[in-house]
Parts: sequence; C-alpha cells; structure tokens
Amino acid sequence: MKRAGGRGTSKGAIDARGVARAIRPLWMQIYLPNLLIATGQGAMLPILVYAARQVHGSSADGAALVALNGFGTLLFDLPSGRIVARLGEWRSAWLATILLLIGLAGCLVSRSIGELAVSVLVQAMGWALWSLVRLTHLSRAAPILVRGRALSLFGGIMRAGNVLGPFAFIAVANRHDVRPAFAIYLVSVIVGFVWVVLARDRDDPAIHERSEPVQPLRVIKNHRNGLAIAGTAVLAVSLLRGSRTAIVPLWAAHLGLSSQQAATLFAFSSVIDLALFYPAGVISDRFGRRAVLLPCLVLLSVGHLLIPLTSGFDTLFAASFVLALGNGMGAGIVMTLGADLTPAEGRPSFLAVWRGISDAGTTAGPLVDSAVVGLGPIALAGPVIALLGLAATALAATRLREPEHLARQLERPNSAPSP
Repeated sequence: MKRAGGRGTSKGAIDARGVARAIRPLWMQIYLPNLLIATGQGAMLPILVYAARQVHGSSADGAALVALNGFGTLLFDLPSGRIVARLGEWRSAWLATILLLIGLAGCLVSRSIGELAVSVLVQAMGWALWSLVRLTHLSRAAPILVRGRALSLFGGIMRAGNVLGPFAFIAVANRHDVRPAFAIYLVSVIVGFVWVVLARDRDDPAIHERSEPVQPLRVIKNHRNGLAIAGTAVLAVSLLRGSRTAIVPLWAAHLGLSSQQAATLFAFSSVIDLALFYPAGVISDRFGRRAVLLPCLVLLSVGHLLIPLTSGFDTLFAASFVLALGNGMGAGIVMTLGADLTPAEGRPSFLAVWRGISDAGTTAGPLVDSAVVGLGPIALAGPVIALLGLAATALAATRLREPEHLARQLERPNSAPSP
C-alpha cells in the first residue's frame, strides 16, 4: 500500500497497523489544527441563543441567529469552491482565517441584534471556506480502504472541539456575559492557523493546483442520481443536526436554565459523540454506509420527539443523550458519502455543491424551529423536525446504494478490512 499522502491504495485488506500508517500524516496537517478551531466553535454554538438575548433579541431571534450561522456557511459554499479552485488550498486558508477573525471580533463588540447577525454571518462564511479547504485535502489524501475511518476521525475531531469548547466557556464565563465564548473562538483560530502554517506539507500539489471553475448546474446534471438519494439523506442528517444546536438551548432557556447549564448539556452530550466517532467509521467501512446512516437518522428523530417531554435539567440531559447517540453514530457520514461520490476531476466543484446540500440542511433546521416558535407553541418544534427525519430514514433505507468498492466487499465478507 502506498503512503497516506499518495493517490494509490492497496487492493486487498488493510490491517490495524496499516490503518495507523495511512492516517498518521494527517494528524499534524489537518486533525490537530482543526481540533483547536473546532474547540472555539464549540464554545460559541451553545450560547448563540443567549447572545441574542444579551443584545435584547427574542427566543425566535435566537433560533434565527443559529440558522444564520448555517446560512452564512451555505451562502459561501459555492464561492468557496471557486476560491479553492482558483487560489489553491494555501491562499484559501489565509482568506478563511481573515474572515473568521473579522466576524469574531465583530461578535465581541456587537451591541444590537443586527450587528451580531452580520458578525455571525461573516464568521460563518470564513468557516465555510476553511472547512472546504480541509475537506478537499482530506478527501484526496485519505486512502480509499480507510476513507470511512479517516473522515469519521475528522468528524470526531469536530466532536472533540464540541466537548472542549463548552467546558472552556464554563471555566471563564459568568452568568450574565456570553462574550468570552467569542473570545475563545478568536484565540483558537489564531493558534490553529499558526499551527497550519508551521505544519503544512509544502510538497502538497493541492497548494499549487488550479482546477476548473465551479459549475454547480453541471455537477448536479452529471451526478443527479447520486445526489437525489444520498443528497436527500445528507440534507436530512444536517437538518436534524442543525435543529439540535438550536432546540436544546431554546428549550433550556424556555425551562429557565442558564447559559452555563446549556453549555454543560452540549458538552456532556458531545462526549457521547466523541466516544462513537471511530466505531462509526469502522462500521461504515465494514458493513456499509447505511449501517451508520439509518441509526443516526432514527436516533436524532427520536431525540427531537423527546425534547418537549422534558421538564428540567435532568430530563433534558436524557433527551440530549439520545440526540448525542444519533449524532455520534453518524460521525463523518456526510463527508464519507461526499467522498464516495466525488470525481477525481473537478473535486472542488463537486464538494462545494455537496457542502451546499449539507449546509442547506444545517440552515433549514433552526429556521424550521424559529418558524414554529414564532407561529405556535415551542413544544411543536421537536416533533415537526422528527417527522421530516423519519421520512428521510424511509427513503435512505429503501433507495440508498453502497459505493461500488464497498458493495463488492460486502459480497465477500472475508475480505473486509480489519478494525
């Protein structure tokens, strides 16, 4: 087997030592700097609802702010693909960092819901570009036989940030000020980018390559069959996940819990996510993508059904635990399905469209929550999202196909890669 940074892979099984060798080069260049930045984002996500309230916004404004965070990412997905194709990974990483820093500095000094919304939008655009840069590199560098594990490990890194970030916020915050969360994120971006500067692979051809312009309509036309089914499943996963980041703090605020308690819920549920990310990757590589996708969708849907039945910290913690199980089971599945479908030529174009589908779901989840809260009882938000998730589960269970290499492997179980 060729080394992890190469384009080739072994045609046969790969043992545990081979997996470690294949993934090892990715740690310094991708995983660890992303852990730092994900920690900052993990500090911010649970408190957006409370940040809206701090600048005199309503609960619906808080849910809309969470949706705006997803919308900013969605808005910049296709431009991000064009930027990466035109500038390469390295210069794109610089631009992403600048956008993140401008947006987070704005969040720190915002005094109105409008100022805060614009600042959240700018940092979300930076996050979109940063994520595509990292995903473009990883989808190319990860050998196909360990792709599920490499990408689920990337998802696990994000979950580790979601564990560490809220605890960092809890350590420095007081009850009435949520701005330290933005400060933590800002510092983590600076340190993470410096790490990338020091650890980058200067022989990486993606730093210098120029690809074709992003052509979303052509991508959709050429891959319409795969996008129709896998894209719908990913849209649903992202919708459920996006709603989760809004509905738990919304319901916590509805119950009278503090921002620290909401962050605690987010942190401890993320521990469950973190515990499941690697097993999810192993299951994905050994038993197929549906083996992790379907439990993910079902558990996230059930967790949403449980939210309005809770009445305090303990019961909300239990519902968050179910949501975390579902989220953890789907660790890396969005990126893995995208990597399965992405062509060798026009990679940034396809991944930009793929991220657009995913981020549309991330945006839609909180928007649905905000609409329900604005028009009716907050208790209806969870069940509405859950019904959408269960409908997508039925579609994925009956229509989603495994990638060709994995379908052949599943026909010959003895050839499956070792965990």
